[in-house]
Amino acid sequence: MFPPFLDPLFYLLGEAVFILAAAVLASAFLGAALIAYSFKTGHFFMARIMLIFVCFLENMIKSIFRAFRADDAIVDEVGIRLRNYINAEKFEAVPMDERAIFLPQCLRSVDCPAKLTPEGLRCVNCGRCEIGAAKVFAEGLGYRFFVAPGSSVIKRMIKKYHPRAIVGVGCNMEIKEGVDLCHSYDIPAVGVPLLTSGCVSTTLDWDRFYEVISDHRGYTPADEDEDLKIKICAGRPDKN
Repeated sequence: MFPPFLDPLFYLLGEAVFILAAAVLASAFLGAALIAYSFKTGHFFMARIMLIFVCFLENMIKSIFRAFRADDAIVDEVGIRLRNYINAEKFEAVPMDERAIFLPQCLRSVDCPAKLTPEGLRCVNCGRCEIGAAKVFAEGLGYRFFVAPGSSVIKRMIKKYHPRAIVGVGCNMEIKEGVDLCHSYDIPAVGVPLLTSGCVSTTLDWDRFYEVISDHRGYTPADEDEDLKIKICAGRPDKN
């Protein structure tokens, strides 16, 4: 039995816990509402506050989505869009020849002849998948291009080449972890999610990929710059 003089203290402590729990729950509902709004409209309201919600209240927000019979994958999708939105200005301020691209090895063909090196898989542009054409196109713009079998390669290449901006491709979880990793190095990063996840034969919206690495300029072989035109014609896959 506690002394009576402690009763007011326990009462205040209980009130504080209740207020804190109510504040967290209210924040989660606010975060869920903002995420649903952004998913529906494509616009972000209070972007940095939303990112705090996504980072610290992700599980609660997903539970709210499930309670309302909504797909909680929306939270991951909006979280990636939000990170891209916040990083976009700094990312696009970095020249393309000071950027790097990291693709996951699961995008390659099951018959891929590429060999693993300390810098990841060394693409030989065999034509069995889209990676070779993407490599030619990206390197034509000035990017360093890597096919990474894991995060250890990404860390090693960051330390070796010191890119000032990064484009990462992967599943939602990999992109979130990769963007957070880049943030720890003070490197602005944008992510392009895979259309299908898995360990092999995953798929990517390549048009979206080219749009992102071209800074949404829509480069095509009809561009006025003849040098760039040659590089793109050689590297970009035919849409037809």
